Amino acid sequence: MKSKVVLILILFWLLPSQSFSQEKKPTISGVTIGKKTETDTLITVNSTFLLLGTLNDYISHNYVTKGNQFDRYYPHEKTLMRYVDSIAKKDFGIQLKEEKNCFISEELASKMNAFYDENTLKKSLFDSKEKKMSFLLGVYLRNGEKINDAVYKIQLANSPKNENVYEILKQLGCKRIFFKRLDNIPTQYILYFEATKLIANHFKTVDKEVQTLFDAKIESFRSSENLKKAYQEDATKEHAKIIEMFK
Repeated sequence: MKSKVVLILILFWLLPSQSFSQEKKPTISGVTIGKKTETDTLITVNSTFLLLGTLNDYISHNYVTKGNQFDRYYPHEKTLMRYVDSIAKKDFGIQLKEEKNCFISEELASKMNAFYDENTLKKSLFDSKEKKMSFLLGVYLRNGEKINDAVYKIQLANSPKNENVYEILKQLGCKRIFFKRLDNIPTQYILYFEATKLIANHFKTVDKEVQTLFDAKIESFRSSENLKKAYQEDATKEHAKIIEMFK
């Protein structure tokens, strides 16, 4: 039975960032990838923070990965795995090893772990617009959906970083953000937002990958074609409601 969920403007009681004089900061290579959008805007991305944004973080970072595991993926996320693998090779010179839908790399696992204080991301390390935008791009790549040219959706399952995403969206200038929490199993955190020009231009660089991942997710459903069609129809109706809400 479906319950009615009211969309409300998200109000998080965010804990202040912790900073310690002896805090060990992760080594950032500074290697970036550059890509031009259709409007010839040069998009510069910090690859370290991009990869950080793509991490699963289901329940918590340490719950998903153990030891030298960089990250764990679902079977339908092959496109994402190829994308991550290409960055690891090109920007870090690392050959990732694949084992049971996991990428193995002691070096990259250690680099990602350095961003966490137990299972909480260290906010003090997000000290530039480029790093924040790169992280958001990674989150969108794995968990995002384009509603239209101005409105986007990010949906996270049992992930504590929904607060980080909201905070970064505000810091990057988003004025209209709506939040929906579904107390399913797992709990779903959904953020709808009107993107700034900066955010939209960055998201355009991965639109193809995001759509491919979405299509693969639908195809992965072990159900009838009618059920898949119903899911797509529900998504279309949802998009129409969201577009109307942002008018």
